Amino acid sequence: MTADEVYRTIQLACSKNQSGYIDPDQFNLIIKLGGLGFLDYLLGQVEQYQPGRPQPRVALGMSKTIRLSLAAVIDPISSLAIDGTGLSPYPANLQMVDAMFTTDMKKIRFVQQNKLDSYLNSSITPIDTNPIFLIDSAGFQFYPITLGTAKISYVHTPVEVIWGFNNNPNGDPIYDPTTSVDPEWYDADMMQVIVRALALIGVNLQAAQVQQYAQMIKTQGQ
Repeated sequence: MTADEVYRTIQLACSKNQSGYIDPDQFNLIIKLGGLGFLDYLLGQVEQYQPGRPQPRVALGMSKTIRLSLAAVIDPISSLAIDGTGLSPYPANLQMVDAMFTTDMKKIRFVQQNKLDSYLNSSITPIDTNPIFLIDSAGFQFYPITLGTAKISYVHTPVEVIWGFNNNPNGDPIYDPTTSVDPEWYDADMMQVIVRALALIGVNLQAAQVQQYAQMIKTQGQ
């Protein structure tokens, strides 16, 4: 979907549900929040964790369907430079680590700080041949600290959908594709983003109904 199709779908949903007009600035804000809410849902919402059940109902890696949805916001594997202390700053748009590898594509294990000593002193899986990484406020901390380079696959922050516009002589906003930014999400998943965006302004719809509105926009130009 284009940013304009998303914008007009939301306007149509608001009109059909007698919820008024959403100006471009409001649209740009709610669609951003809707996208972040959908990403949070796919990655595994903390509030879904329960005692004795250490997984949420939905999370990264739980199924092929979730993986396909998240594929829109997972870049190709890239390299990380590691300094002499074993530290590598986080990518600016990092949301969650998908996988971490050495340069020859061997897995680098994630370790929590409270278990670091057992890994550093392990004679069964020494860190020289079985590297590990920690997550802290400064970035990824790797051991051994001489690793130098790592490869990472990660979920990035979705691009902000922007409905760019210019005002006509009457002061009405007119769509400008040159200043607009289209969503990264696949069309089916974009329905879920729109549902969440509409909920922020009090319009509660199911994805199937949003799909109907989107189809009207595409086929009839309404």
